[in-house]
Amino acid sequence: MSEWTVYLSPHLDDAVLSCGGLIHRQAAEGTRVLVITIFAGQPPLDRLSPFAARIHARWETGQEPTIERRREDQIAMDILGADLLHLDYLDAIYRFDGDSFLYLSDEDLFGSPHPVDAELSGQIMSSLSHALPLHKSSLYAPLGVGNHVDHQLVRRALLSLRDRPARIILYEDYPYVERPGALTNALESAGDRDWRPESTPLDEEGVQAKIEAIAAYRSQVTSLFGHEAQMRLRVWDYARALSPTEGLAERYWHLADSWPSGRRE
Repeated sequence: MSEWTVYLSPHLDDAVLSCGGLIHRQAAEGTRVLVITIFAGQPPLDRLSPFAARIHARWETGQEPTIERRREDQIAMDILGADLLHLDYLDAIYRFDGDSFLYLSDEDLFGSPHPVDAELSGQIMSSLSHALPLHKSSLYAPLGVGNHVDHQLVRRALLSLRDRPARIILYEDYPYVERPGALTNALESAGDRDWRPESTPLDEEGVQAKIEAIAAYRSQVTSLFGHEAQMRLRVWDYARALSPTEGLAERYWHLADSWPSGRRE
């Protein structure tokens, strides 16, 4: 298998929300882009917590929410020109330890990972190691802005690769990164390492493709943005805010020892 550029997406929308412009640009340039969604497993629908049931009602996905969300993800990848892989780990809202559900509220979901999940990051990395040659891949993963437990677990899994030759890049979890102070908190949580920002320029076509791909996640747009028109405005505004030259951009974070050639400051 030749080298891939791989995006680790906790859920069926995260990589596109944060990196859709760069994914589109890379695919258009001929790069082999693979988006791996970690927590894309089918839950037992006859055993849902009231919290998960409320979230399903908000999504309006009918009787098979995971199937519908996977379909949305395929549409988004087709727009951006990327390949996809869905792993079968369960979203935090479904995880159960045999006696009780692990996450029963937004406070749980955006707090510390449950002790039962302590081994989950290692299991994720084992699955990824079997799926692709990590040492030949550039790996993008969430910085953990917003502190969602699943984002924390995926970041923790990727950072366990720090002694391997894979190139590690963290992306800013959108739209959580719009919250004041959220980015600073995430950088502190990512550990005592020398993280360097890089603004990656985008053109209007790339931002528009990103927006259309986000819109494909119909089950999520209302929850995240209120309505689609608001999403479109906010994505344009954030892309402008990240450009140092009054253009359009996304921002990524590199470890200093993996800083792109010629970009070290």
